[in-house]
Amino acid sequence: MAVRFTPLEDDDPKKVAGYKLQARLGSGGMGRVYLAFSPGGRALAIKVVRPDYAQDPEFRRRFKKEIRAAQSVQGLYTAPVVDADSEAKLPWLATAYVPGPSLQQAVSEHGPLPLPTVFRLLAGVAEGLTAVHTCELIHRDLKPANILLADDGPRVIDFGIAHAAGATTATSTEVRIGTPAYMAPEQVRGRSATPATDVFALGNLAVYAATGHAAFGEGNSDALFFRILNEEPDLDDCLPKLRTIVQRCLAKDPGERPAVSEIMEYARRQTEGETLGLAGSWLPEALVTSLAGYDTAKYRKTATPVPPPKPKAPAGQGSSGGSVLGWLVGIAVVVVLVIGPGKVLAWVKSDGTPPVTSTDAGSRYTPPASDTDTDTGSDTGSDTVAEPTEKKTPDGCERGFRVIGNNSDTYDKASSASLSALASNLDAAADAAGDSEVEAAIRDLADDSRAMSDANSKFQAAIDAHDLTASEGYSDAFSSAFGEWKDDAETLKSLCS
Repeated sequence: MAVRFTPLEDDDPKKVAGYKLQARLGSGGMGRVYLAFSPGGRALAIKVVRPDYAQDPEFRRRFKKEIRAAQSVQGLYTAPVVDADSEAKLPWLATAYVPGPSLQQAVSEHGPLPLPTVFRLLAGVAEGLTAVHTCELIHRDLKPANILLADDGPRVIDFGIAHAAGATTATSTEVRIGTPAYMAPEQVRGRSATPATDVFALGNLAVYAATGHAAFGEGNSDALFFRILNEEPDLDDCLPKLRTIVQRCLAKDPGERPAVSEIMEYARRQTEGETLGLAGSWLPEALVTSLAGYDTAKYRKTATPVPPPKPKAPAGQGSSGGSVLGWLVGIAVVVVLVIGPGKVLAWVKSDGTPPVTSTDAGSRYTPPASDTDTDTGSDTGSDTVAEPTEKKTPDGCERGFRVIGNNSDTYDKASSASLSALASNLDAAADAAGDSEVEAAIRDLADDSRAMSDANSKFQAAIDAHDLTASEGYSDAFSSAFGEWKDDAETLKSLCS
C-alpha cells in the first residue's frame, strides 16, 4: 500500500504564508503538495509551485487568472480553493483536503472498480465538472490522478490549473495541455479546449476505473496521439451498460459527445436498481478500509497552555536575557499597532502584555533600556555595580536583537508596511545571529510577519471592496499567522532567557 503521508525533508518549506506544513502529500509536474490546517482546524492540501514555473512571468499571469476563477467553484464534488498567492516567491494554492486515494492509486492498489462504483464515479465527476464549467473554466487535465475518492463521493481537483502550467511549455501556437493518454483529439491538434474536451477525458477515466487501462492504452506519446486521432477506443472489457455511454463520450467530433448533464442523469439511473446497489459506502470494502490511512488526526495540534511568565530578575542580573525579553514584548506591541483585526489585541491584553497607551499617528516603538540602566529604587548615589551573574543568553540573541534595535524606527504604526519592514529586519537579525537555533527561531518569526502582512493587506482590500465574506477569511488567516508568531516567539524566548 502506498505511503499516505511523507515526513518533511530538508528541502521542504516548513511554512507557507501562515500555514505550518505537517507532511508531504505528494508531488507532480507543477510542484509538491503538503498537509496543513486552517485556523479552525480544517485539513488543507497546499500545492507549492516548482521554482522553474515561478520564474516564468506568463505562468504567473495565467496562474493568477485561473486561481481567481477556481475560487468561485463551489460544487459538492470538487475540492474548493480556499486560499492562494500568485505573487509569492513560490506561488501556491490551498484546497480542502480530501481524505481518500486518487482513482489512480485505488485502481493500482486494488484493481478495477465494480460497476456500481464506476457509475457513481461518473455521476459525481459529471456533477463536479458542471460546477467547473458553470464558472467558465475547463479542466483540461482530467485524469485518474486528479480524481480523489472520499467516503461520501469523488472529488475533482486541479481544475483549470493545467492551463497555467501550459504557459511555460508553449513553443508554438499549437500548445498541448494535458496528460497524453487522456487528451481529446482537439487537444492533440493544439486547438481550443471546450467542455466537450473534459467529457472525452471523463469517458476515458471511466474506462480506466472499470478495466484498469485507458481507452487508448499507454506508452509513447506519439503512438498515443496517433491512436486517439485515428483508432477506436478499446472497450472490450467494458460491460454493455457502461460501453453505451463511454463510447459516445469518446467520439472524435466534440459535437457528438453528450453533455455532462446527460452523463450524470444516465449514470444515476444505472444505480437506482437494487441489482447495482452497494451496501453501505459507494466504495468497495477494501477501499473503505484503506481510508483510515488518510486520517489526519495524528497531525492535528493539541492546544497547550502558554507557560506563565518567569519572575523578573533583580536589577543587574541576567542583563542580556532581560534585554532580549524586552525586545520580544516590544515587537509584540509593534505587531498590535500595525494591524486592523482586533482579535490579536485581545490576545495581547489577556496575555498580560502592557496595553498600548499612545495612539497618535507619529508614535513609534522605543527600545527598552538595558537592565544596567534600570532604576533600582535606591537613592544612595553609590557607583558600585553588582557583580554580574553567569551569562545564560546565547551570543546569537544579542547579535540578532541588536539588528532589530538598530532598525526600530521603521516600525511606524501608521503604515501597513510595518509588518513587511519587521519581516525584513528579522531576516537581517537571523543572518547576524550566527547560532543555528536562534537563527531558525528568528527566521520563523520573519515568515510569520510576512504572512500577517499579506493577510492584513488582503483584509483591507476586501473591506474596501465591501466583501465581508472574504474579509472574515483574511481576518482568520491573520489570526492564524499571529498564533504561529506567538508560538515562535515563545520558542525564541526559551532560547534567549
